[in-house]
Amino acid sequence: MKFKILFLLLIVPLFYLKAQNKVNDYLNVPGPVKLNQKEYHLVWSSHPNENYFKQEYLNPKENINQYNSMVLIEFVKGDFTLKDAIGQKVGELQEMKKTNPVINYKILEKGEEYILDFLISQNSKDGKEILIAERNVYRYKLINDGKNKGILLFAVSERGYEKNMDEFFTNLKNNSSQLIEIVGNYKLLDIEIK
Repeated sequence: MKFKILFLLLIVPLFYLKAQNKVNDYLNVPGPVKLNQKEYHLVWSSHPNENYFKQEYLNPKENINQYNSMVLIEFVKGDFTLKDAIGQKVGELQEMKKTNPVINYKILEKGEEYILDFLISQNSKDGKEILIAERNVYRYKLINDGKNKGILLFAVSERGYEKNMDEFFTNLKNNSSQLIEIVGNYKLLDIEIK
């Protein structure tokens, strides 16, 4: 059960459509989320079981199905270790890398937190073209504040599409540490499950 719940937290929301009328702020995060001189507003949330909460934030000019930059905040209740969370995600990425050489990752420790920086992609059927590239910086933190115990994930996802793929990879090459610093230095918001 522990790994099943944890797996939900670690699933990458790479390529999907969402249809939902009402967006709930399950984690009571005061918005908008301000990050790197941009504002991100809550646009989608999910609470598929009693232990898992997920919220996604976009700049008002962005579209959830084809965004350039998204903030994700997730929380999974339970008695987990950060090494469990990182290990499971790395295992998933290693499995994906067997059929997709674009996939890459690195792990950084920051005190009692971890940052996982990874790149994934959706490729053409023949594997010769990258249709969508997605760079994610996930910051994992244990929460145990008396009311809530579990793992908090604060993340930024950036995407490149066919039309701007060269620009996406040039920016990634020239500024690879910038997003890690932004996510790592962000003052995490207190969550309060409603």
